[in-house]
Amino acid sequence: MNKYLGLLVILFCCQFTFAQDVTGKWKTYDIFDKNRAESIVFISVVNNSLYVIIDEIIPEDHRNDLCTKCTDDRKNKPIKGMVILEGAKLKDGVWQGAKILNAKNGKEYGCEISLYGPDLLKVRGFVGYRIFGKNLYWTRVKENDNE
Repeated sequence: MNKYLGLLVILFCCQFTFAQDVTGKWKTYDIFDKNRAESIVFISVVNNSLYVIIDEIIPEDHRNDLCTKCTDDRKNKPIKGMVILEGAKLKDGVWQGAKILNAKNGKEYGCEISLYGPDLLKVRGFVGYRIFGKNLYWTRVKENDNE
């Protein structure tokens, strides 16, 4: 009987780990600039689709930047408040099937997002095939974090 109880506890813990929520605020980092904190994004799920919005830009000198290199309806719009990903669907623990915008260069990339730890998000951006990409890691912003 005890071995079944132990198995149930393990299964419950594993399910809790995989059920962790990706919604909320996350800090992003510029991997090309010594992993300098770049922005705070807000992730939400609406009708089973994932959305990512730039909530705050951390470097003061970029807080009022416009997306001058965007080629769609976001061209010359403020980066702060911009939707950079919309419509990803959850499949096997990975949010996929949408493109993510890099507002610095105006380009969109294929994207997969997965929870890498309770407070760490793995964001894989790629061109064409996921093998041609890079991993970014975003950290969860907690209510008592100051930035």
